[in-house]
Amino acid sequence: LDPRAMERLDTFVEEVDHRKPDCILQLGDFNYATPESQECMDLWRQYEGARYHVLGNHDMDFTTKEESVAFWSMPAPYYSFDQGGSHFVVLDRNNLKTPDGYVPYARANFYVESQMRAHADPEQLEWLRDDLRTTRLPTVVFVHQGLGMHNEPYPTGDARAAIEGILNQVNREVGRPRVVACFCGHHHIDRYNLKNNIHYVWINSASYYWVGDEYGRMAPYRDALFTFITFRDGVIEIEGRTTEWESPTPHERGYPRADELNTYISDRKLRFDA
Repeated sequence: LDPRAMERLDTFVEEVDHRKPDCILQLGDFNYATPESQECMDLWRQYEGARYHVLGNHDMDFTTKEESVAFWSMPAPYYSFDQGGSHFVVLDRNNLKTPDGYVPYARANFYVESQMRAHADPEQLEWLRDDLRTTRLPTVVFVHQGLGMHNEPYPTGDARAAIEGILNQVNREVGRPRVVACFCGHHHIDRYNLKNNIHYVWINSASYYWVGDEYGRMAPYRDALFTFITFRDGVIEIEGRTTEWESPTPHERGYPRADELNTYISDRKLRFDA
């Protein structure tokens, strides 16, 4: 959607070439599995190290989940991997919960009642529990749709409760935090919460905040936002990055929630029991 998307991705890839991290990962709403996105994929693949993807809901606006997984060369919609002494889990919340079962997102079928959206299917939840019980490494979860920002009890059947319940259950079984952090995208805002000894971080959008049709649809950032994260010695270091709004800003547009928005990724040091 962002007309400057390739420019922003190029800025990121140039910085990656300079920094040479162990791996790169995008948190969803990256591109469509169509020929028009091949330029984007070619640029992403210029990085010769390990590359990981998280499925976002809008990645399936025009295609199926299977097509996105194949286009990005993902091992599966959800998976895990070890890197640098940590265990990483990628989840997929892109399923509808219907009276007839769970339906994968495909061709924008997710514009339905909110309680039906953003579910992890039962097979995935069972896989998650088994995966977390198997590893002995400190574990970080990546998922597109947000988790962990609500401290009050969730409503019955809430999609977030099912996932967070497993993370908390495994940590209780181990007797110390095995799952130490969870990173999310989706909301285009910088937020943080420590909940049940798990650091929940929402990473801001690379490009813009969506203010809706009434206020001009997209409120773009001047510069690309991204971060480099270091995991070592019981500390997760998130490098901050700041930009500004392009004009007209959400305030100038009269967007009623403008004060809640931000144009940065916060610099953070998150400690955990290593």
